[in-house]
Amino acid sequence: MATYTKEPSTCESEILFIGTTGLRHPTVHPDTVEMYIDVVAPDHWSTTYFEEVSLYIEVLTAGVKLAPGAADGNATIGEWSVWEGGDWVVKEPGRPPTDRLRLRRFKERVTGGGINGLTIYLSVTGLPEAGALELNAYCDAIYAVADTKSCRIHMQDFHVGQKLTGFLGRTPA
Repeated sequence: MATYTKEPSTCESEILFIGTTGLRHPTVHPDTVEMYIDVVAPDHWSTTYFEEVSLYIEVLTAGVKLAPGAADGNATIGEWSVWEGGDWVVKEPGRPPTDRLRLRRFKERVTGGGINGLTIYLSVTGLPEAGALELNAYCDAIYAVADTKSCRIHMQDFHVGQKLTGFLGRTPA
């Protein structure tokens, strides 16, 4: 069963969150798994356009890589960067598979609601049929007058057909 934890457990965020995240088999390519992950914000931020919204994912499962877009053709729009030599390096237009990704989108609105976020689709390669995915994910955003960052979410024992929903890591009000 898929689980997640905040890192550190005391992390607080009021604006930006990792939201619903799932893995599913695409209909076209059986050797690839589709991952979808939402960047979400509370409803009162849903009309705000951020200068830049970034999603960061680090795959911890050996041999597993992220590739741009979903196997069913859903496009991954944005600037694809990989971690090289201690820096984020933009890899356009090639977008090579990677185990550490930053995807930046510009002039974006992050809608709220837990299942109504800015959805990013990725292809996951190298995950064995019954294997579980382990990863870290967080997001950040730049607004004209402020910056914000979500808590880092550590997901583990994540199998195809499972999803985690809601505002992951949000402290109840």
